[in-house]
Amino acid sequence: MFNNKNIYFYIIFLLIGGVLGFFYSYICLASEDDISNGDKTLINFSYNQAIARASPAVVNIYSEQVVGKESQRKTRRFNPIFDKKSNSIKTSLGSGVILSSDGYILTNQHVIGDISLKITVELFDGKKYKAHLIGIDRGTDLAVLKISNSEAIFPSIEIDNSDKVKIGDIVLAIGNPYGLGQSVSMGIISATGREFENPYSSYIQTDASINKGNSGGALIDTQGRLIGINTLIRSSSGGSEGIGLAIPSTNALEIISDLIQYGEVRRGWLGFSIDKQSLITLGKLVISAVVTNGPAEIGGLQKNDILISINDSEPSYENLYKTFARSKPGDVIKLEIQRKEEFLELVFTAKMKS
Repeated sequence: MFNNKNIYFYIIFLLIGGVLGFFYSYICLASEDDISNGDKTLINFSYNQAIARASPAVVNIYSEQVVGKESQRKTRRFNPIFDKKSNSIKTSLGSGVILSSDGYILTNQHVIGDISLKITVELFDGKKYKAHLIGIDRGTDLAVLKISNSEAIFPSIEIDNSDKVKIGDIVLAIGNPYGLGQSVSMGIISATGREFENPYSSYIQTDASINKGNSGGALIDTQGRLIGINTLIRSSSGGSEGIGLAIPSTNALEIISDLIQYGEVRRGWLGFSIDKQSLITLGKLVISAVVTNGPAEIGGLQKNDILISINDSEPSYENLYKTFARSKPGDVIKLEIQRKEEFLELVFTAKMKS
């Protein structure tokens, strides 16, 4: 028989067990909710949704180019990512990105060449269309095409601000490597601001696998937004070695409107040159020549002037080249110079070079 004391302890044990059971169940259920409703990346590493958003706007481009003898003899330090043949009519392959629903496409200039006899665009669903060239910009190696079908509505890509990307961000490269069809590779942003002897483009460097045929394709973030146009590979073998270069989307957007509106990029011009010997030996930017009646001469710049600052920034050759190469007609540029013992501030207005 249970006496009152035993019943008391029995009830106490039941209460303690119930309380412990409640807390244990609460913790377990909360943990499951965190996994199922919270950070799903703990159990799911797929970027399928990003690819699903972007891939319909990435196209394969096939073109027949007219190649002169001079072009055939030229070699490049960096491998353009497209197929090569040695005859005068060259068939190239590459990729492109649809920018608008009416069929404007951004790609690399080297994908379609200087003169293209025929350009064919293949969409994600396998449909093929003819396209015509709107404009090219050799400085940035970019070109804009237009699908020759005014009735169809095409999938377009969302463009993000590439200035926000950071080293270590995960990126995905979409393109048509070796003509195999649309393929995706993954990597990170290895570096930003790479020039590689091109002042017009401050490249994004990535280790996402980029091969021949990827030129003009999309470099996207994990949300499926365009942050760059895959353009070059740094390679000793001709294949991917983990150093791919993409033109940032912000740089591309700067010239797209000019290409669509004028068929060319209208850049500013000041009309002076730098003494390379002084740059190499002294590290100084010394004016070696000034074009007669050019904006620099009109603004008061003279031969042998030494640049002290460029728009209140350091007078490096890279900064100088960026400032003038990317200037637009009408842009105002301020230079601080040293002329013998005198320091002066000069203001110039860039104009279109005739």
